[in-house]
Amino acid sequence: MKRRALLPAVVAACGVLWLVAVAAAEPPVSSSFTDMTDPTTRVTTSFTDSNGDTVTKTTIDGHFTSVTNGMTGPFHTTIFRIAHSNGVADTTGVDFCLSCTDPAGNTGTIGNHLIGVTGGATHTDLGNGSAGLVNDRGTYTISSAGGVVTDSGVLATSPCIAGTHVGPLVIAVGDSECLAPGGRQVGPVIVQSGGHFYSNGASITGGLSAASPAAVSICGTHITGGLWISGATAPVLVREPATGDCNGNQLEGPVVISGDTEGTDVSGNTITGPVTLMNNVGGFIFGDVAQNTITGSVVNSGNV
Repeated sequence: MKRRALLPAVVAACGVLWLVAVAAAEPPVSSSFTDMTDPTTRVTTSFTDSNGDTVTKTTIDGHFTSVTNGMTGPFHTTIFRIAHSNGVADTTGVDFCLSCTDPAGNTGTIGNHLIGVTGGATHTDLGNGSAGLVNDRGTYTISSAGGVVTDSGVLATSPCIAGTHVGPLVIAVGDSECLAPGGRQVGPVIVQSGGHFYSNGASITGGLSAASPAAVSICGTHITGGLWISGATAPVLVREPATGDCNGNQLEGPVVISGDTEGTDVSGNTITGPVTLMNNVGGFIFGDVAQNTITGSVVNSGNV
């Protein structure tokens, strides 16, 4: 659906690894919170991207209010809406909470990432944040009634792996796990059905595979050995360019993402190897706002 340029990639070396204890995962719990925005703070601009599509950037301030196990606090939203010539418009962005409080009373900053498409629901993916919110993450579906927007879904709070784990890392059915900045995984990451996985500023040697997972978010991570994700039932983010809380990745080996039903964003990454993106729906962003640097073939088919 979209044209993409291929550019040379730069490959970084892996460092020496060591072993520490693994943090236990935990199943996510039900969560819901409302989004109230302040229309007086709305600012809208537009530009044309490298594909010739019109991109509208909107910023607006607001506040989260907890309904059930939700986040509370002020946020600043940045949304990109990419209008394509076929009438479809993809949406990507983030409600970046400047001083959020979680159900346990911890306070810090956190990004509630947005992805959607014309004619479909907008979904959100809460990444791990800073300070006391470092362990919070989850996925939500946005609904609107009477002018009030509500995010309803699940929230996971199990500790992230901050050290190094050697051997396969398996995220069991319905569980959640994440790698914190500086975390090192030596061995494959395997995400089972309904599992949530988030990696931020970490390294993975051995590749990552996920069959019918829930949310998968890869930010600022160096993966050697390939990335395979199929049939995801929640957003798949391989960098999100709206703010600086989910940086680009270095990916060495094949990258295959197919059959995601709730939105896919692959932006601003350096990829050494073939890329195959097929039949991903619910919002599809591929280098529209931040171009990827790819050395290898690209198959881009059936994505909406």
